[in-house]
Amino acid sequence: MRSRTIGMSVLATSALFGLTTACLPGGGGKAADVGRAARAAEQASGAATPSPTAKGKDKDKSTGVLADLSGAEILSQSYEAMRKVESAHVVAKLREEGKQVEFDLSLDKKGGCNGAIRYEAMGKVDLVKSTDLVHFKGDSDYWRAVAAKKHTSKKQTDAMVTMLADRWLKMPLSDPEAASFAHVCDLGKLTGGSSKPSPLARKGETVAIDGKQALTITSAAKEGTEVDYIATQGTPYLLKSTISGDESGEILFSAFGTPVDTALPDGADVLDLSKLGGGGPGESV
Repeated sequence: MRSRTIGMSVLATSALFGLTTACLPGGGGKAADVGRAARAAEQASGAATPSPTAKGKDKDKSTGVLADLSGAEILSQSYEAMRKVESAHVVAKLREEGKQVEFDLSLDKKGGCNGAIRYEAMGKVDLVKSTDLVHFKGDSDYWRAVAAKKHTSKKQTDAMVTMLADRWLKMPLSDPEAASFAHVCDLGKLTGGSSKPSPLARKGETVAIDGKQALTITSAAKEGTEVDYIATQGTPYLLKSTISGDESGEILFSAFGTPVDTALPDGADVLDLSKLGGGGPGESV
């Protein structure tokens, strides 16, 4: 996550709302502002603080070459390992302005992804993106939330939900409206990293993340206190990262190198937005 991921994910979520408003009566509309990047918070704590979800705490039992490195050196090795990852499963929980956004996506460096995004009190969107097509499916709560942001009438909203809820919508990536998904499905932005680790990064204890041993590294970030969990066996992948402050969140990485399935379920009911003409399905609502 390395702090900036929270802000990036919120922007991606806003862009996704902007895409779907094109399907409403009247079409178009700017991306909805569903949150802001996490604000500056307290300085990093003096020692690593493992997340409550970490299991099997074994204090001061880090092994292998990582045990002999500084916190900054460990993060540097992990950053390099993550930059080389071709695909991964990403689960993120972000708290923005009192509301939670959850991502559960498999992504690859080619831009393919498959999974779901859930918005607290706003429903869920399923997403499948290949190299040339985007498919997305929102539930009824999601479409009602989108309609509310567009101030759509109840009659139009009910009709739209009947037509679109739990139905796959398709559009080519060449469509400008589909550009939003380039941000949602960009594994490179999650794993690339552009900043150097803080020389003050501090090693903590070793804990278990999904059955794998990981060394905690605590750093100060603009958003508050960041704790990274680096695999101690094999490649030093980033298994988990958390941020705490005025806003909070966590992101977990797994299934490194596993191919991403971008095929739709058999028998899926698909509405091709590119064949509807200007205004989108809202014209027929």
